[in-house]
Amino acid sequence: MKRANTFLSFLVLFSIFLSTVPTVSATPPFFDGPDVVTSESIAGGGSAFVFRSSRKQPQDGMGIGSASSNEGVGGRAKVARSNAQIAAAAKKRKAAAAAARKKAIVAAANKKIAASNTLTAKAETFLDGGQSDQAITNFRAALVQNPKNVRATNGLSDALTEKGIGVAGETNNSAALVYFDEAVKLDKKNDIAFAKRGAIFDASGDKEKAITNYESAIAINPELAGLQTNLGLAYLDSGDIVKAESSLQKAEAGGAGTIDTRTLRGLILFKQNKNDEALKAFDRVLELDARNASATYHRGQIFEKLNQNDKSIEAYRKSLELEPGYGPAEFDLGVAYYNSGDYKNAEISYQNAIKSDPKNYQAHANLASTYRQLERFPEANAAYKIASDGIKTADLYSEWGFCLGKTNEWDKAAARLQTARELSPTAIDNSNVGWAYYNSGAAKAEAKDDAGAKAEYALGKAYLEKAVQQDPKLDAAYLNLGSTHNGLGEFQAAVTALNVAVGLRKNWVVAINQLGLGYRGMNDLANAVATFKQVTQLDGSNVFGLFNLGEAYNASGNKKEAKKINDKLKKINPALASKLDGIFSGKAIINDAKNKIENKIPKLPRFP
Repeated sequence: MKRANTFLSFLVLFSIFLSTVPTVSATPPFFDGPDVVTSESIAGGGSAFVFRSSRKQPQDGMGIGSASSNEGVGGRAKVARSNAQIAAAAKKRKAAAAAARKKAIVAAANKKIAASNTLTAKAETFLDGGQSDQAITNFRAALVQNPKNVRATNGLSDALTEKGIGVAGETNNSAALVYFDEAVKLDKKNDIAFAKRGAIFDASGDKEKAITNYESAIAINPELAGLQTNLGLAYLDSGDIVKAESSLQKAEAGGAGTIDTRTLRGLILFKQNKNDEALKAFDRVLELDARNASATYHRGQIFEKLNQNDKSIEAYRKSLELEPGYGPAEFDLGVAYYNSGDYKNAEISYQNAIKSDPKNYQAHANLASTYRQLERFPEANAAYKIASDGIKTADLYSEWGFCLGKTNEWDKAAARLQTARELSPTAIDNSNVGWAYYNSGAAKAEAKDDAGAKAEYALGKAYLEKAVQQDPKLDAAYLNLGSTHNGLGEFQAAVTALNVAVGLRKNWVVAINQLGLGYRGMNDLANAVATFKQVTQLDGSNVFGLFNLGEAYNASGNKKEAKKINDKLKKINPALASKLDGIFSGKAIINDAKNKIENKIPKLPRFP
């Protein structure tokens, strides 16, 4: 056993000479199951990371969720039309209030009522002149004098509404909500305030509140039927197609053939998977407005749904020509490029989407995945960090942990994979936590921190044992567990676990090589030779298998076969073969006292 331990110690220490040996990463194409990325090294043995779905899982576009986006020509036009409808209704409301005031009978039962009425009249003058701030101040003062002054109450509601409309501006700024909230508390029949609240909630993505306020506005004032399109879009975004169609019918009754109604019709058909009809609907939008970026963008979504990727990309690019900086189109163009394997263009599109909306956390996450595919792991880690501010999913933290492992930040990798495990304590997540601790232990062993390595291996072992209990068919967990047992010197347990891994996944080279190390650790040279031989038969250029087979032959006394193997290794990796020559000749030894590799230097004879 001492000889076996010396051999494994040699492998750990020997790794400092192998920085130029590439990491092997492979998943046999015939394997159908979880997407596994394996790595192998002479020092660390082998380990496997399991992607929760697939390392090349297709990304999703914005889909119907972007239907009512207020970005781009189409969206901005919708906002403008919505604001125009509300402004027209507000003008009528203001005129009606002025007419009512002329008919009002001024009753001055006492001085406070008289003062309140005077302040109310003054406030109304300011309101009629468009001076909402002064109107608000005087209406409030009137209500201090007489809290029951209905004219002042309703007037204040109108003044707050006018102020809110100004603050909301063309972008429906949410800062205006405070004015509309007070307005509807004062006057529960203030249709304009409800309509504007709906538009603001709609723009911010709160469809439930948007629907509630749109419905209230229309119920109060049926003349606001023009908002039915906005209401229909909000229903559609919430997944209620039946109500969306009902709103569409009402909108069409009030103005059939408008850009808004045709857009809503196309989106409903899109949601119903009536793709050809949806394309025709958006073509009809373009008949009215050939430069409608929104309709062009939605055509791209349909083509993507039909797996016509080239047409989809063409449509997205066209919408961006019509409206540069159109965020949804930039995002979905990135998705289309990513899913076609064009990661360089996907990177550019996601970066543009982020410029359009820096808080588009899904764009940051997709960009991180793109960097992962490009093997630009430091950039991937930075993008995952930003994405994590808005996305808390096991998939994100799992991918992030993998990329941190690729930059050898094993403590951070373990922490992120722990978070993924807390969000989703599956066998895959436990296996990946074990993967991180195993590799952290291997790194500490290479740095000659034996105590630290043992502690990391022990942590990994606990998670890996849990993983194989949860899923007795998860081959990656058995590989990681076997490698961890080897790291701890528990060779019999390693052989047991690795035989399960090989049984679950036939001809798995990295697991078979690790199994050979287990046999070698037990000093079972016959099985070690047979196992390493299987590695080289499956992959004749596997430098790890060749090195290990040559060493095992040499240890068993079969110098002739050992030399044959090393001759083959010299053609593939001369530097590694030279190290194996050192073992054969005895020039490379383990100095246990100094715990390092030394070369034997023959002493020169002393002459008298």
